Amino acid sequence: MKERVFVFAALPYVNSSLHLGHIAGAYLPYDVFRRFLKLRGYDVISSSGSDEHGTPVTVRAIREGIPPQDIVEKFHKINLEIFKKMSIEFDAYIETSSKLHKEITSKFLKTLKDNGYIYEAEMIQPFCVLENIFLADRYVKGKCPNCGYESATGDQCENCGRTMEPGELIDPICIFDQSTPEFRETKHLFFKLTSFQDQLLEYIESKGSWRQNVLSFSKNFIANGLKDRPITRDLNWGVDVPFEGYEDKRIYVWIEALIGYVTGVASVLGNTEDAYKLWNNPNLKYYHFVGKDNIVFHSIIWPGMLIAHGNMTLPYVIAANEFLNFKGEKFSKSKGTGFSMLQMLEKYNSEFIRFGVLYNLPEEHDSDFSVEDFENRVNTELIDKFGNFVNRALTLAFKRGPITVDQIAQNELDQKAENRIRSSISDIITQMDGVHIRSAFRTWLDLAYYGNTYITNRKPWDACKKDDANCNAAIYTGVKLVYALAVTGQIFLPETAKRILSWLGYEDQVELREDLNFPVSKLTEKPERLFEKIVNKELNLRLQVARIEDVTDIPDADKLYLLDLDLGDSKRRIVSGIKNNYTKDSLKGKRIVVVTNLKPAVIRGQTSNGMLLAAEDENGIHLVLAPDSTTSGEEVKIGDLLTNATEISIEEFRKFSIKTIKRDSNVVPALFHEDKPLFLEIQSGRLFLDGSPKEGLKIK
Repeated sequence: MKERVFVFAALPYVNSSLHLGHIAGAYLPYDVFRRFLKLRGYDVISSSGSDEHGTPVTVRAIREGIPPQDIVEKFHKINLEIFKKMSIEFDAYIETSSKLHKEITSKFLKTLKDNGYIYEAEMIQPFCVLENIFLADRYVKGKCPNCGYESATGDQCENCGRTMEPGELIDPICIFDQSTPEFRETKHLFFKLTSFQDQLLEYIESKGSWRQNVLSFSKNFIANGLKDRPITRDLNWGVDVPFEGYEDKRIYVWIEALIGYVTGVASVLGNTEDAYKLWNNPNLKYYHFVGKDNIVFHSIIWPGMLIAHGNMTLPYVIAANEFLNFKGEKFSKSKGTGFSMLQMLEKYNSEFIRFGVLYNLPEEHDSDFSVEDFENRVNTELIDKFGNFVNRALTLAFKRGPITVDQIAQNELDQKAENRIRSSISDIITQMDGVHIRSAFRTWLDLAYYGNTYITNRKPWDACKKDDANCNAAIYTGVKLVYALAVTGQIFLPETAKRILSWLGYEDQVELREDLNFPVSKLTEKPERLFEKIVNKELNLRLQVARIEDVTDIPDADKLYLLDLDLGDSKRRIVSGIKNNYTKDSLKGKRIVVVTNLKPAVIRGQTSNGMLLAAEDENGIHLVLAPDSTTSGEEVKIGDLLTNATEISIEEFRKFSIKTIKRDSNVVPALFHEDKPLFLEIQSGRLFLDGSPKEGLKIK
């Protein structure tokens, strides 16, 4: 057994479900590397968990009008299910609201204070007069003073990655009411990060093998001069401050979430002291997988905390990926950019998603995702090349029957294949040791390409016209190539690899060794087709559930209302012609379905950002409604199609129609596109029409 190694993935906020950018940025690379270490014989402890105290959680809770714990419980469960479906595994997946995490955080901070690295000071914080509260950093938005990005938050600019204080923003506003906050003095505790300027620079400069994006970002951050970091905030949701006089404040999420890595290890070991003992080992190696917007927290602030704590080994590798973009923009659920994992998993095999992400992994620079390219890559690279080779080689072997090594006579093509297997496995191991996951994956895929070339050139169907050792060699070598792909593929496509290995008689995982041994080629069952090609199409339409917060009249407009809507992560206004059918009071609080990727239009002097779904018959207009328990912003599934948020015109939208249709003994609203009925569904309940209109209704 080799030494013990830690592998961590950044703790995601649980204000919403994971999207494809999250998987590409941290969680799939983490899982691939964790699997690699296990197959190489390392004693691995891996963890992540739900960051349940981040201000995105409280923002959503305030907008929803429900306790933060309700948001946390819902999305913690959803994200765990996403990881399970994606075959992304953890030894521990913690919740930062747990008793253990609170105890570990409290003890960690007391040690920092005892060591002289926490002090009290006054600071200027934004205060919302209308809400009568101090605003957490993410409750404030404005222009980034560094890059000019218009929607930076008061803790960090997601565009350039710079961390900041709310007072540094240009033209700051409160996200709740768009008012300009006042800046008032308030007492807080600070961590003396400045004490470690030289040590942290030396640490970063010693990591020449790290990815260039991590090194450059970290060095620039230090060069600008480190600042002491506040570790408390004026909040009522979070980990209690373990010091007298701070009962009405909570620990700032950035510091307690990092301590979550200690909680993860302690959860696995069942003992906090054992976790610290392992961390005290100067030879300990551990790896952090994060997105590039998390670099500074893991390469600067977390190491600073570990130094301040004393006798704790610093991270061995910070593996930060760049962004996976959708049509040039960062994946963002709040902005409706890209695809959620719920959408992807409803439509695609999880192994397809793993393949597509790994093929385009944004390790060194941002990469762009498109459905067309993804589906094409899966169909041509994974299915036509890899899947086709596996099928060809194993079908021939099954017809031939069991073959042992002493029954073969390999020729020059077979020996070249043997050499290619050895060199590919060696390259994959070397690349994975250096955490170059995309390169390792491409080497694996190149071996599949080679397998097709080998069979085409070797022509085993010709060699087997005679029942001799030459035929056996052609069959054996082809199957050995499949075996090599399956063994190395365990780290990339685990379910696919497991299936292939089971055909070859291996029920358990196979250790990844450079001297790969394959003594016999035997198939315990007839191989089946590995995959079916993707044939479904994408639909440029995005529907979301919105809660009506307010309704106002539009001057000189007899039929129009101005509706203020809450979509969970954002708010918007739409103009709708439903005044003759609904009173203001009857509309307030209703959860409707809104087209959120419709090009804005100016109607009677008001900008309308979307359109609600409704149907009309001789009795009037009937809204498409969601149950009151539905979460605002929830995506509406449209049949079996994957949808995106590309902006569409009203003319494109009018190509759709809505009708009632019978399904499972219920009459439900369905969207018709090109005469095809597409059922509208949400995860948390069934959509329904407000009333009982007839079939054949037009969209309103």
